[in-house]
Amino acid sequence: MTINTVLIFLAAMIVVSIFILLENRSKRNRVSPNNLGEVGFRITKSILIFLLTLTVLAGSFLLIGPQIVPIVAVSFGLGTFFICTKSFLSLVFFGYPLTFGWVSAYIGFYELNNYANDSEFWVAIGIGALGIMLVFLGFWKILFRPEAK
Repeated sequence: MTINTVLIFLAAMIVVSIFILLENRSKRNRVSPNNLGEVGFRITKSILIFLLTLTVLAGSFLLIGPQIVPIVAVSFGLGTFFICTKSFLSLVFFGYPLTFGWVSAYIGFYELNNYANDSEFWVAIGIGALGIMLVFLGFWKILFRPEAK
């Protein structure tokens, strides 16, 4: 099993787990004969959130090199702005720089021998997973709020 397979599996597992957790958190959101009209709309939004999260994860490769400094500064600045406006978009902007943890683990795996056996690898995986969770939750809260329908 290669590192590519492991990272893709972890990303999919985190996103699907959070989706299942949030989708079934209350009885009113469960699929039943009474709310079948909303199911297609919810599935479309869920697919959109999944694709947006994977796009942000792929965009974390842009953080390689010296451009990480302005990108992270702008991301944290926008995250702070959206905190002041009480928007969940702040989760996306705070989570984006943290997704670089997976890029770091990916690069370290190929550059260093036995890197997967070190604690630095698992810390990078954990930071990247936290970033993906923040991004996913930010998109989820934005697209599934009551006034977004």
